[in-house]
Amino acid sequence: MTRPIIDLTVSVVSWNTIDLLRNCLKSLQLGTNEPAIELHVVDNGSDDGSQRMVLEEFPHVRLIANQENIGFAAANNQSWRQARGRYWMLLNSDTEVEPGSLAAIVNFMDATPRAGLAGARLHNPDGSPQFCAQPPPSIVRTVVEVCRLHKLLPRDIRQRWLLGVYWTYDRRVKVGWTWGTALIARREAVQEVGPLADDFFMYGEDVEWCLRMRRHGWEIWHCPESKVLHYGGQSSTLTWDNPELARRKADAYYRAVARHHGRPYTCLLRACDWFARCIEALASQFRRRIFPVNARIHDKAHGT
Repeated sequence: MTRPIIDLTVSVVSWNTIDLLRNCLKSLQLGTNEPAIELHVVDNGSDDGSQRMVLEEFPHVRLIANQENIGFAAANNQSWRQARGRYWMLLNSDTEVEPGSLAAIVNFMDATPRAGLAGARLHNPDGSPQFCAQPPPSIVRTVVEVCRLHKLLPRDIRQRWLLGVYWTYDRRVKVGWTWGTALIARREAVQEVGPLADDFFMYGEDVEWCLRMRRHGWEIWHCPESKVLHYGGQSSTLTWDNPELARRKADAYYRAVARHHGRPYTCLLRACDWFARCIEALASQFRRRIFPVNARIHDKAHGT
């Protein structure tokens, strides 16, 4: 008898998210029209009973139980070394995959042979999109946006060039990088480029991986047909408050950029980003002083 083909290996890294992990794994209980998958859970030394829960409630899942938290990238790479699928998918434990989404993203990869990585369409519990499609790190883009010159561009060009908050997330698009929250990788691309960089503990590893893939000629895509609910930050908020979390995310992002673009470029990019945030803060203050009612409506719409 021949061994059945595994289309997809799904790797879920967890640290003290037992209830979210249970719901995530339940969402992966597939129907007859879904691809053939294998599920790996890599638990980073949880003390909330996550490992026992996986063994008792999901016996078909391969559990890799670490004694300590070795980080997101290193834990996923443990799963990669045992993965048998044609594709490998990273999936956060604080997600729930909608029916048909795994088939959709596997079909997309089959139809897009130069796609090394593709991210699913992420949304919040209220249905609003998460801005996971990002352009390549660029000083020019930052300067154009802070000077409001992007408003002179046709809408479709502006959306595709800047992505992020400007993109509609209902269409396929090639991106510079995307989040590792629900990210599928082509086996051949990983074998050529390598898996995640172990020296990124949490955050920045997805940026670095996407940039590395692009340097080797692979494409990075956003696949809207694959839909995933993402609660966000459920492990990191157990350790860091919001300011520290924001600092760590920023530091990891610039570290990834520096690895591929060098320190001088990264320092200038960081200065431009800082200047852009200062301009936005001043503009927000101006709106509140001159148009107090409209400013409150603006802040509420943007969650500030």
